[in-house]
Amino acid sequence: MASQIPTPSGDPTQTDPLAQLRDIQFPAPIDSWPPAIGWWLLGALAFIGIVYGIYTVYRLWQKNAYRREALIELEHLRSQFSADKTGYLIGCNQLLKRVALTHFARNEVAPLSGENWVSFLDKTADTKEFSMGEGQALIHGQYASEISYNLELLHDISKHWIAKHRAVQHVSGADAV
Repeated sequence: MASQIPTPSGDPTQTDPLAQLRDIQFPAPIDSWPPAIGWWLLGALAFIGIVYGIYTVYRLWQKNAYRREALIELEHLRSQFSADKTGYLIGCNQLLKRVALTHFARNEVAPLSGENWVSFLDKTADTKEFSMGEGQALIHGQYASEISYNLELLHDISKHWIAKHRAVQHVSGADAV
């Protein structure tokens, strides 16, 4: 028996097997909405983080409102008593005491005066300007008949203390000596 070989008939699909293949089919485009659950969770975490950050900054701003008010009052004292050094000294000392009473415990700050007071100011602002510098005028200056100190320098160290004071452990009157 003779094998039969197919004869080309004129139909190109029968002779070319590649012609029988279909063209490449691309999948349908992926929609960007609604996003996957991971994007929702990431968005929620970002939102919570932003709200928490705003809340933290607002609380810090509120917590330091007394500092801003004290700095404004200190500037007012300087302009009011620029010629009266004793008046400035008394006002500055009272303002520093009020600020200290706002931030620290009353029983820790109220009994302080003289050397203990300036030592407290130094310890809470990590400085030596009150006990070794112009801040010494706060010790006896308001009681002296003739006062000699640099008003601008005292103003600057008072401004620094108001802006930078921090709570430290063991700053009571007995420890401040």
